[in-house]
Amino acid sequence: MRRAKLVACMLSLSVVMAMAGCTTNPSGGKETTPAQTEESKTEKTTESVSGSTEEETEAQTEKQTEKATEVPETEKETEKETKPADPSLAEKVLQNDEAYAAMVKKSLVQTGNNYRLKKVIEKAQNGEQVNIAIIGGSITEGAVASPNSLCYASQTAKYFAETYGTGENVHFINAGVSGTPSTLGMMRYKDHVDEQLGGQADLVIVEFAVNDADDPTNGDCYESLVRNVLKQDNDPAVILLFSVFQSQWNLQDRMIPVGKHYDLPMVSIKNAVVPSIKAGTLTNKEYFAADGWHPTNAGHQIMTDCMINLFKEIDAEEIAEADIEIPEKGRIGNSFEGVVGFTSADTIEGLTVNPGSFTLKDSAIPGLQYDSSRKILPDNWKRDTSSNESMTVDVNCKNFTLAYKQSNSKTYGKMEVYVDGVLKTTIDGYNKGGWNNAYSVVIFKDQEAADHHIEFKMAEGDEDKDFTIMIMGYTR
Repeated sequence: MRRAKLVACMLSLSVVMAMAGCTTNPSGGKETTPAQTEESKTEKTTESVSGSTEEETEAQTEKQTEKATEVPETEKETEKETKPADPSLAEKVLQNDEAYAAMVKKSLVQTGNNYRLKKVIEKAQNGEQVNIAIIGGSITEGAVASPNSLCYASQTAKYFAETYGTGENVHFINAGVSGTPSTLGMMRYKDHVDEQLGGQADLVIVEFAVNDADDPTNGDCYESLVRNVLKQDNDPAVILLFSVFQSQWNLQDRMIPVGKHYDLPMVSIKNAVVPSIKAGTLTNKEYFAADGWHPTNAGHQIMTDCMINLFKEIDAEEIAEADIEIPEKGRIGNSFEGVVGFTSADTIEGLTVNPGSFTLKDSAIPGLQYDSSRKILPDNWKRDTSSNESMTVDVNCKNFTLAYKQSNSKTYGKMEVYVDGVLKTTIDGYNKGGWNNAYSVVIFKDQEAADHHIEFKMAEGDEDKDFTIMIMGYTR
Protein backbone atom coordinates (compact mmCIF):
# COMPACT_ATOMS: atom_id res chain seq x y z
CA MET A 1 0.00 0.00 0.00
CA ARG A 2 2.82 2.40 0.86
CA ARG A 3 4.46 1.81 -2.51
CA ALA A 4 1.16 2.26 -4.34
CA LYS A 5 0.61 5.59 -2.62
CA LEU A 6 4.11 6.76 -3.53
CA VAL A 7 3.68 5.79 -7.17
CA ALA A 8 0.26 7.42 -7.40
CA CYS A 9 1.62 10.58 -5.81
CA MET A 10 4.62 10.59 -8.12
CA LEU A 11 2.46 10.31 -11.22
CA SER A 12 -0.53 12.50 -10.51
CA LEU A 13 0.96 15.95 -11.10
CA SER A 14 2.43 15.03 -14.47
CA VAL A 15 -0.85 13.44 -15.53
CA VAL A 16 -2.90 16.45 -14.47
CA MET A 17 -0.57 18.77 -16.41
CA ALA A 18 -0.62 16.51 -19.45
CA MET A 19 -4.45 16.54 -19.43
CA ALA A 20 -4.30 20.32 -19.77
CA GLY A 21 -3.11 19.85 -23.35
CA CYS A 22 -0.59 22.68 -23.50
CA THR A 23 1.71 24.59 -21.22
CA THR A 24 3.04 28.12 -21.52
CA ASN A 25 6.76 28.68 -21.17
CA PRO A 26 7.43 30.94 -18.14
CA SER A 27 9.53 33.19 -20.34
CA GLY A 28 6.46 34.16 -22.27
CA GLY A 29 7.44 32.01 -25.24
CA LYS A 30 5.11 30.13 -27.55
CA GLU A 31 2.84 27.39 -26.28
CA THR A 32 3.76 23.81 -26.98
CA THR A 33 1.01 21.34 -27.70
CA PRO A 34 1.46 17.58 -27.52
CA ALA A 35 1.08 17.37 -31.30
CA GLN A 36 3.81 19.94 -31.88
CA THR A 37 6.08 18.27 -29.36
CA GLU A 38 5.58 14.91 -31.03
CA GLU A 39 7.23 16.37 -34.12
CA SER A 40 10.14 18.00 -32.30
CA LYS A 41 10.97 15.78 -29.33
CA THR A 42 13.22 13.35 -31.25
CA GLU A 43 16.58 13.39 -29.49
CA LYS A 44 19.54 13.96 -31.72
CA THR A 45 18.65 11.87 -34.72
CA THR A 46 19.25 12.57 -38.36
CA GLU A 47 15.48 12.76 -38.72
CA SER A 48 15.52 15.92 -36.62
CA VAL A 49 17.93 17.60 -39.01
CA SER A 50 15.75 19.30 -41.57
CA GLY A 51 17.26 19.84 -44.96
CA SER A 52 20.12 17.37 -44.36
CA THR A 53 21.65 16.03 -47.51
CA GLU A 54 23.94 13.55 -45.78
CA GLU A 55 23.17 9.88 -45.26
CA GLU A 56 23.80 9.85 -41.52
CA THR A 57 21.78 7.16 -39.84
CA GLU A 58 20.88 7.12 -36.17
CA ALA A 59 23.10 5.18 -33.79
CA GLN A 60 24.32 5.54 -30.26
CA THR A 61 27.69 7.24 -29.91
CA GLU A 62 30.42 5.01 -28.52
CA LYS A 63 32.24 7.82 -26.74
CA GLN A 64 29.57 10.05 -25.20
CA THR A 65 28.28 8.63 -21.94
CA GLU A 66 24.87 10.25 -22.29
CA LYS A 67 23.31 9.28 -25.60
CA ALA A 68 20.00 9.80 -27.27
CA THR A 69 17.70 7.49 -29.13
CA GLU A 70 14.13 7.48 -30.26
CA VAL A 71 12.11 4.30 -29.99
CA PRO A 72 8.45 5.07 -30.61
CA GLU A 73 7.29 1.77 -29.16
CA THR A 74 9.21 2.49 -25.96
CA GLU A 75 7.68 5.92 -25.67
CA LYS A 76 4.22 4.40 -26.00
CA GLU A 77 5.08 1.98 -23.22
CA THR A 78 6.32 4.87 -21.08
CA GLU A 79 3.06 6.73 -21.59
CA LYS A 80 1.17 3.67 -20.38
CA GLU A 81 3.47 3.35 -17.39
CA THR A 82 2.93 6.96 -16.34
CA LYS A 83 -0.87 6.89 -16.50
CA PRO A 84 -2.47 5.84 -13.22
CA ALA A 85 -5.67 3.84 -13.35
CA ASP A 86 -7.45 6.22 -11.01
CA PRO A 87 -6.25 9.86 -11.18
CA SER A 88 -8.82 10.92 -8.59
CA LEU A 89 -7.30 8.51 -6.10
CA ALA A 90 -3.85 9.83 -6.94
CA GLU A 91 -5.02 13.36 -6.20
CA LYS A 92 -6.27 12.23 -2.80
CA VAL A 93 -2.92 10.63 -2.03
CA LEU A 94 -1.20 13.92 -2.88
CA GLN A 95 -2.86 15.56 0.10
CA ASN A 96 -0.78 13.57 2.59
CA ASP A 97 1.85 11.09 1.52
CA GLU A 98 4.69 10.73 3.96
CA ALA A 99 6.73 8.33 1.79
CA TYR A 100 6.85 10.74 -1.14
CA ALA A 101 7.63 13.74 1.06
CA ALA A 102 10.44 11.83 2.77
CA MET A 103 11.92 10.84 -0.60
CA VAL A 104 11.91 14.43 -1.83
CA LYS A 105 13.53 15.75 1.35
CA LYS A 106 16.44 13.33 0.95
CA SER A 107 17.42 15.21 -2.21
CA LEU A 108 18.61 18.25 -0.27
CA VAL A 109 22.40 18.13 0.03
CA GLN A 110 22.62 21.60 1.56
CA THR A 111 21.05 25.03 1.30
CA GLY A 112 24.50 26.57 1.61
CA ASN A 113 24.96 30.30 1.72
CA ASN A 114 21.50 31.52 0.72
CA TYR A 115 22.41 35.20 0.26
CA ARG A 116 22.28 35.28 -3.54
CA LEU A 117 19.25 33.04 -3.95
CA LYS A 118 17.29 35.01 -1.34
CA LYS A 119 18.13 38.18 -3.25
CA VAL A 120 16.80 36.63 -6.47
CA ILE A 121 13.55 35.63 -4.74
CA GLU A 122 13.24 39.15 -3.32
CA LYS A 123 13.85 40.64 -6.75
CA ALA A 124 11.08 38.51 -8.26
CA GLN A 125 8.68 39.38 -5.45
CA ASN A 126 9.33 43.08 -6.06
CA GLY A 127 8.23 42.71 -9.65
CA GLU A 128 11.69 43.24 -11.14
CA GLN A 129 12.80 41.17 -14.12
CA VAL A 130 14.49 37.93 -13.13
CA ASN A 131 16.40 35.75 -15.62
CA ILE A 132 16.69 32.02 -14.93
CA ALA A 133 18.89 29.61 -16.89
CA ILE A 134 19.30 25.87 -16.50
CA ILE A 135 22.33 24.44 -18.27
CA GLY A 136 23.06 20.74 -18.65
CA GLY A 137 22.57 17.72 -20.88
CA SER A 138 19.61 15.90 -22.40
CA ILE A 139 17.77 15.50 -19.08
CA THR A 140 17.71 19.28 -18.81
CA GLU A 141 16.81 19.55 -22.49
CA GLY A 142 13.77 17.41 -21.71
CA ALA A 143 14.51 14.10 -23.40
CA VAL A 144 11.60 11.64 -23.20
CA ALA A 145 9.35 14.19 -21.44
CA SER A 146 6.10 14.32 -23.41
CA PRO A 147 5.19 17.04 -24.00
CA ASN A 148 8.57 18.70 -23.53
CA SER A 149 6.98 21.34 -21.31
CA LEU A 150 6.70 18.69 -18.59
CA CYS A 151 10.47 18.41 -18.23
CA TYR A 152 11.87 19.36 -14.86
CA ALA A 153 13.57 22.50 -16.21
CA SER A 154 10.38 24.07 -17.55
CA GLN A 155 8.34 23.05 -14.51
CA THR A 156 10.96 24.33 -12.05
CA ALA A 157 11.04 27.72 -13.77
CA LYS A 158 7.24 27.75 -13.93
CA TYR A 159 7.00 27.13 -10.19
CA PHE A 160 9.48 29.91 -9.43
CA ALA A 161 7.65 32.36 -11.69
CA GLU A 162 4.21 31.60 -10.24
CA THR A 163 5.34 31.42 -6.61
CA TYR A 164 7.71 34.37 -6.35
CA GLY A 165 7.08 36.45 -9.46
CA THR A 166 4.17 38.37 -10.89
CA GLY A 167 3.68 35.82 -13.64
CA GLU A 168 5.34 37.96 -16.28
CA ASN A 169 8.60 39.20 -14.76
CA VAL A 170 10.46 35.87 -14.66
CA HIS A 171 12.21 34.85 -17.88
CA PHE A 172 13.63 31.38 -18.44
CA ILE A 173 16.03 29.80 -20.91
CA ASN A 174 16.59 26.08 -21.21
CA ALA A 175 20.28 25.65 -22.04
CA GLY A 176 20.33 21.86 -22.09
CA VAL A 177 22.15 20.16 -25.00
CA SER A 178 22.05 16.38 -25.29
CA GLY A 179 25.14 14.27 -24.82
CA THR A 180 27.48 17.13 -23.92
CA PRO A 181 29.67 17.76 -20.85
CA SER A 182 30.59 20.94 -19.01
CA THR A 183 33.61 21.22 -21.33
CA LEU A 184 31.21 22.31 -24.04
CA GLY A 185 28.91 23.99 -21.52
CA MET A 186 31.54 26.55 -20.55
CA MET A 187 32.29 27.33 -24.22
CA ARG A 188 28.66 27.82 -25.22
CA TYR A 189 27.49 29.62 -22.06
CA LYS A 190 27.58 33.08 -23.62
CA ASP A 191 25.67 32.03 -26.74
CA HIS A 192 23.16 29.75 -25.02
CA VAL A 193 22.51 31.70 -21.84
CA ASP A 194 23.38 35.40 -21.80
CA GLU A 195 22.60 36.11 -25.44
CA GLN A 196 19.35 34.13 -25.34
CA LEU A 197 18.19 35.98 -22.24
CA GLY A 198 19.21 39.37 -23.56
CA GLY A 199 21.29 39.86 -20.43
CA GLN A 200 22.98 37.99 -17.65
CA ALA A 201 21.11 35.33 -15.69
CA ASP A 202 20.11 35.99 -12.07
CA LEU A 203 19.82 32.30 -11.23
CA VAL A 204 21.75 29.49 -12.94
CA ILE A 205 21.11 25.81 -12.25
CA VAL A 206 24.00 23.57 -13.38
CA GLU A 207 23.24 19.91 -14.24
CA PHE A 208 26.16 17.88 -15.59
CA ALA A 209 26.42 15.00 -13.10
CA VAL A 210 25.65 12.33 -15.72
CA ASN A 211 27.38 14.04 -18.64
CA ASP A 212 30.87 14.73 -17.36
CA ALA A 213 32.33 11.25 -17.75
CA ASP A 214 33.58 12.64 -21.05
CA ASP A 215 35.03 15.81 -19.53
CA PRO A 216 38.72 15.41 -20.43
CA THR A 217 39.72 17.65 -17.51
CA ASN A 218 38.08 15.53 -14.77
CA GLY A 219 36.19 18.40 -13.20
CA ASP A 220 38.42 21.37 -14.03
CA CYS A 221 36.01 22.57 -16.74
CA TYR A 222 33.01 22.00 -14.44
CA GLU A 223 34.47 24.09 -11.63
CA SER A 224 35.67 26.70 -14.10
CA LEU A 225 32.10 27.02 -15.42
CA VAL A 226 30.78 27.44 -11.86
CA ARG A 227 33.37 30.11 -11.11
CA ASN A 228 32.70 31.91 -14.39
CA VAL A 229 29.02 32.19 -13.49
CA LEU A 230 29.64 33.18 -9.87
CA LYS A 231 32.01 35.95 -10.98
CA GLN A 232 29.62 37.62 -13.42
CA ASP A 233 29.01 41.30 -12.73
CA ASN A 234 25.45 40.82 -11.45
CA ASP A 235 26.41 38.20 -8.82
CA PRO A 236 24.02 35.43 -9.93
CA ALA A 237 22.86 32.66 -7.64
CA VAL A 238 24.08 29.17 -8.60
CA ILE A 239 22.45 25.84 -7.72
CA LEU A 240 24.17 22.52 -8.41
CA LEU A 241 21.82 19.70 -9.44
CA PHE A 242 22.89 16.05 -9.67
CA SER A 243 20.82 13.74 -11.90
CA VAL A 244 21.29 9.97 -11.92
CA PHE A 245 21.19 7.05 -14.37
CA GLN A 246 19.30 3.79 -13.81
CA SER A 247 22.67 2.19 -13.04
CA GLN A 248 22.61 4.48 -9.95
CA TRP A 249 25.72 6.21 -11.24
CA ASN A 250 26.55 9.88 -11.33
CA LEU A 251 29.52 12.13 -10.56
CA GLN A 252 28.18 13.87 -7.47
CA ASP A 253 31.09 12.61 -5.38
CA ARG A 254 33.33 14.72 -7.62
CA MET A 255 30.97 17.69 -7.76
CA ILE A 256 29.68 18.01 -4.19
CA PRO A 257 33.14 19.07 -2.92
CA VAL A 258 33.04 21.86 -5.51
CA GLY A 259 29.67 22.99 -4.17
CA LYS A 260 30.95 22.92 -0.60
CA HIS A 261 34.02 24.90 -1.65
CA TYR A 262 31.71 27.80 -2.59
CA ASP A 263 28.94 26.95 -0.10
CA LEU A 264 26.33 26.57 -2.85
CA PRO A 265 22.80 25.13 -2.65
CA MET A 266 22.85 21.54 -3.95
CA VAL A 267 20.19 18.98 -4.86
CA SER A 268 20.86 15.27 -5.49
CA ILE A 269 18.25 13.26 -7.36
CA LYS A 270 20.36 10.19 -6.65
CA ASN A 271 19.98 10.71 -2.90
CA ALA A 272 16.22 10.84 -3.33
CA VAL A 273 15.33 8.05 -5.75
CA VAL A 274 18.02 5.39 -5.18
CA PRO A 275 17.04 4.64 -1.54
CA SER A 276 13.38 4.47 -2.57
CA ILE A 277 14.20 2.05 -5.40
CA LYS A 278 16.22 -0.11 -3.02
CA ALA A 279 13.36 -0.03 -0.50
CA GLY A 280 10.83 -1.06 -3.14
CA THR A 281 8.66 2.06 -2.80
CA LEU A 282 9.75 3.15 -6.28
CA THR A 283 10.82 1.08 -9.28
CA ASN A 284 13.26 1.77 -12.08
CA LYS A 285 10.41 1.37 -14.55
CA GLU A 286 8.45 4.13 -12.84
CA TYR A 287 11.28 6.66 -12.68
CA PHE A 288 13.40 5.82 -15.74
CA ALA A 289 12.46 5.54 -19.38
CA ALA A 290 13.34 2.29 -21.17
CA ASP A 291 16.72 3.70 -22.26
CA GLY A 292 17.87 3.72 -18.62
CA TRP A 293 19.20 7.29 -18.81
CA HIS A 294 16.28 9.67 -18.92
CA PRO A 295 13.40 10.20 -16.50
CA THR A 296 9.80 9.47 -17.44
CA ASN A 297 7.24 12.24 -17.02
CA ALA A 298 6.86 11.04 -13.45
CA GLY A 299 10.64 11.16 -13.02
CA HIS A 300 10.73 14.74 -14.26
CA GLN A 301 7.99 15.55 -11.73
CA ILE A 302 10.11 14.08 -8.94
CA MET A 303 13.05 16.23 -10.07
CA THR A 304 10.79 19.29 -10.08
CA ASP A 305 9.53 18.55 -6.57
CA CYS A 306 13.11 18.15 -5.35
CA MET A 307 13.91 21.62 -6.71
CA ILE A 308 10.73 23.03 -5.17
CA ASN A 309 11.78 21.55 -1.84
CA LEU A 310 15.05 23.51 -2.05
CA PHE A 311 13.24 26.76 -2.85
CA LYS A 312 10.88 26.24 0.10
CA GLU A 313 13.77 25.54 2.46
CA ILE A 314 15.63 28.64 1.28
CA ASP A 315 12.52 30.79 1.45
CA ALA A 316 11.94 29.75 5.07
CA GLU A 317 15.48 30.63 6.15
CA GLU A 318 16.80 33.97 7.29
CA ILE A 319 19.06 35.57 4.75
CA ALA A 320 22.78 35.02 5.27
CA GLU A 321 24.64 37.96 6.74
CA ALA A 322 27.00 38.23 3.78
CA ASP A 323 27.53 36.95 0.25
CA ILE A 324 29.77 33.99 -0.47
CA GLU A 325 33.50 34.51 -0.73
CA ILE A 326 35.00 33.02 -3.86
CA PRO A 327 38.34 31.38 -2.97
CA GLU A 328 41.32 32.34 -5.07
CA LYS A 329 41.98 28.70 -5.93
CA GLY A 330 39.54 26.07 -7.07
CA ARG A 331 38.74 22.82 -5.29
CA ILE A 332 39.58 20.77 -8.40
CA GLY A 333 40.92 23.49 -10.64
CA ASN A 334 40.12 26.78 -12.35
CA SER A 335 42.32 26.50 -15.42
CA PHE A 336 39.47 27.55 -17.72
CA GLU A 337 38.21 30.45 -15.66
CA GLY A 338 37.39 33.33 -18.00
CA VAL A 339 37.13 31.06 -21.04
CA VAL A 340 36.15 32.85 -24.24
CA GLY A 341 33.95 30.71 -26.44
CA PHE A 342 33.62 31.75 -30.07
CA THR A 343 31.94 30.69 -33.30
CA SER A 344 32.23 31.80 -36.91
CA ALA A 345 29.84 34.67 -36.11
CA ASP A 346 32.16 36.28 -33.53
CA THR A 347 34.72 39.04 -33.97
CA ILE A 348 36.95 39.35 -30.91
CA GLU A 349 39.80 41.76 -30.33
CA GLY A 350 43.11 39.93 -30.18
CA LEU A 351 41.74 36.89 -32.01
CA THR A 352 42.53 36.31 -35.69
CA VAL A 353 40.78 33.50 -37.55
CA ASN A 354 41.57 32.58 -41.15
CA PRO A 355 38.95 29.95 -42.08
CA GLY A 356 40.88 28.62 -45.07
CA SER A 357 38.71 25.91 -46.59
CA PHE A 358 36.39 25.85 -43.53
CA THR A 359 33.99 28.38 -45.05
CA LEU A 360 30.66 26.53 -45.02
CA LYS A 361 27.91 26.30 -42.39
CA ASP A 362 26.87 22.77 -41.46
CA SER A 363 23.07 22.54 -41.22
CA ALA A 364 23.09 18.78 -40.55
CA ILE A 365 23.34 19.26 -36.79
CA PRO A 366 20.76 18.55 -34.10
CA GLY A 367 17.93 20.89 -33.28
CA LEU A 368 16.79 21.56 -29.74
CA GLN A 369 13.99 19.41 -28.38
CA TYR A 370 12.15 22.37 -26.89
CA ASP A 371 12.55 24.44 -30.06
CA SER A 372 13.20 22.40 -33.21
CA SER A 373 13.67 25.60 -35.23
CA ARG A 374 16.95 26.27 -33.39
CA LYS A 375 20.18 24.38 -34.07
CA ILE A 376 22.58 23.83 -31.20
CA LEU A 377 25.54 25.64 -32.79
CA PRO A 378 24.55 26.95 -36.24
CA ASP A 379 27.52 29.31 -36.70
CA ASN A 380 30.05 26.55 -37.15
CA TRP A 381 32.91 25.97 -39.58
CA LYS A 382 32.35 23.20 -42.12
CA ARG A 383 35.07 22.34 -44.59
CA ASP A 384 34.62 22.98 -48.30
CA THR A 385 36.21 19.90 -49.85
CA SER A 386 36.93 21.72 -53.11
CA SER A 387 39.88 23.34 -51.32
CA ASN A 388 42.58 21.96 -49.05
CA GLU A 389 43.63 25.25 -47.45
CA SER A 390 44.32 25.04 -43.71
CA MET A 391 42.32 26.96 -41.15
CA THR A 392 44.42 29.02 -38.73
CA VAL A 393 43.83 30.78 -35.42
CA ASP A 394 46.24 33.29 -33.88
CA VAL A 395 45.64 34.20 -30.27
CA ASN A 396 47.39 34.87 -26.97
CA CYS A 397 46.16 32.19 -24.58
CA LYS A 398 47.18 29.55 -22.06
CA ASN A 399 44.78 26.84 -23.19
CA PHE A 400 42.59 26.01 -26.15
CA THR A 401 39.52 23.81 -26.55
CA LEU A 402 37.08 22.95 -29.30
CA ALA A 403 34.01 20.85 -30.02
CA TYR A 404 33.64 19.07 -33.33
CA LYS A 405 30.85 17.17 -35.03
CA GLN A 406 30.85 13.38 -34.72
CA SER A 407 29.23 11.85 -37.79
CA ASN A 408 28.46 8.26 -38.71
CA SER A 409 28.91 9.14 -42.37
CA LYS A 410 32.15 7.90 -43.88
CA THR A 411 32.40 11.17 -45.81
CA TYR A 412 33.89 12.57 -42.58
CA GLY A 413 37.59 12.14 -41.95
CA LYS A 414 40.59 12.98 -39.77
CA MET A 415 41.82 16.48 -39.01
CA GLU A 416 45.29 17.28 -37.65
CA VAL A 417 45.83 20.12 -35.19
CA TYR A 418 49.22 21.86 -35.09
CA VAL A 419 50.24 24.35 -32.39
CA ASP A 420 53.19 26.55 -33.31
CA GLY A 421 54.13 24.10 -36.03
CA VAL A 422 54.02 21.00 -33.81
CA LEU A 423 51.37 18.31 -34.30
CA LYS A 424 49.31 18.22 -31.09
CA THR A 425 46.52 15.81 -31.93
CA THR A 426 44.55 14.14 -34.70
CA ILE A 427 40.77 14.21 -34.45
CA ASP A 428 38.53 11.79 -36.33
CA GLY A 429 35.21 13.33 -37.38
CA TYR A 430 33.88 9.88 -38.25
CA ASN A 431 32.43 7.71 -35.51
CA LYS A 432 30.12 4.83 -36.37
CA GLY A 433 28.08 5.70 -33.28
CA GLY A 434 27.97 9.42 -34.01
CA TRP A 435 24.66 11.23 -34.35
CA ASN A 436 25.89 14.65 -35.50
CA ASN A 437 26.64 15.42 -31.87
CA ALA A 438 29.23 17.88 -30.61
CA TYR A 439 32.24 16.23 -28.95
CA SER A 440 34.69 18.29 -26.89
CA VAL A 441 38.48 18.08 -26.71
CA VAL A 442 41.26 20.09 -25.06
CA ILE A 443 43.99 20.91 -27.58
CA PHE A 444 46.47 22.20 -25.03
CA LYS A 445 46.58 23.41 -21.43
CA ASP A 446 49.48 25.53 -20.17
CA GLN A 447 50.20 27.44 -16.99
CA GLU A 448 50.99 30.76 -18.66
CA ALA A 449 49.50 32.57 -21.66
CA ALA A 450 51.58 33.07 -24.79
CA ASP A 451 51.09 33.91 -28.45
CA HIS A 452 50.09 30.80 -30.37
CA HIS A 453 49.53 29.92 -34.02
CA ILE A 454 47.05 27.05 -34.33
CA GLU A 455 46.55 25.26 -37.64
CA PHE A 456 43.79 22.84 -38.64
CA LYS A 457 44.37 20.67 -41.73
CA MET A 458 43.05 17.37 -43.02
CA ALA A 459 45.27 14.37 -42.47
CA GLU A 460 47.09 12.78 -45.38
CA GLY A 461 44.68 10.60 -47.33
CA ASP A 462 41.64 12.47 -46.00
CA GLU A 463 42.02 15.61 -48.09
CA ASP A 464 38.66 14.94 -49.78
CA LYS A 465 36.80 14.32 -46.49
CA ASP A 466 34.33 16.51 -44.57
CA PHE A 467 34.95 17.97 -41.13
CA THR A 468 32.96 20.40 -38.97
CA ILE A 469 34.24 22.45 -36.02
CA MET A 470 31.22 23.46 -33.93
CA ILE A 471 32.77 25.95 -31.47
CA MET A 472 36.17 26.86 -30.01
CA GLY A 473 37.33 28.41 -26.77
CA TYR A 474 40.46 29.78 -25.15
CA THR A 475 41.59 31.23 -21.85
CA ARG A 476 43.94 34.19 -21.69
